Amino acid sequence: MADQQLRQTAYKVWISDLMNKEMKKEEGEWSPNYIMIDNKQVSRVNIIAMVVMKYISEDKAYATLTIDDSSGDIQIKAWKEDVSMIENVEIGDPILFVGKVKEYNSQVYLIPEIAKTLDKPEWIDLRKKELASLYGKRETKQPEMNSQNEVMPKKEMEKPKVEEEIVVTEEVVSNNSPTGNTRQKLLDQIESLDKGEGADIVEVVDSSKMGEEEANLLIQELLKEGEIFEIKAGKLKIIE
Repeated sequence: MADQQLRQTAYKVWISDLMNKEMKKEEGEWSPNYIMIDNKQVSRVNIIAMVVMKYISEDKAYATLTIDDSSGDIQIKAWKEDVSMIENVEIGDPILFVGKVKEYNSQVYLIPEIAKTLDKPEWIDLRKKELASLYGKRETKQPEMNSQNEVMPKKEMEKPKVEEEIVVTEEVVSNNSPTGNTRQKLLDQIESLDKGEGADIVEVVDSSKMGEEEANLLIQELLKEGEIFEIKAGKLKIIE
């Protein structure tokens, strides 16, 4: 279909870079708005950060999370059925977030596609090292901790005013793409080969029975979409 387009890359970025740069507006119904970061047009992001604030309306039709990666904080906003993605996330949880960058009334915020609680807060430190190597270090600020070394929620303000619901145009991934029928097979291979330290990428490619080029392209696609991540060099792990 002419109005279909491939899903945009979910870039790993510092939160402060999202908050301190101008949102660019593109012409055309299917052209996403974006923020320029290091010559990348960032309209989707892959962020690992700590949850420092949470709000869910009584009718569960609207919810927000505030996440902090030590460079800055940003709100995740969800409406209707998307609320379920963040409903069970709690203050103090480290999460992996994949989603869209949006702006309303000059406020940059995020819409969730994936929001997964991670098992260890050390993932945040690993991501900070990765971002420092990609973009350089950012001025850091640590979330406030209580006497039990737990994250203190940000000071409660007035209940957020629920803006008029914003209609978001979704990017469409064609099920007829060359990788459409092989994604789950590759994910299954990664899961079966992961013995706790991640699945070796060479073993995954060999056991997939695909061509080496096709398997590597699909792995890169899954990494960009946040379905899997590289726990360390050459080792893949599924986001659970």
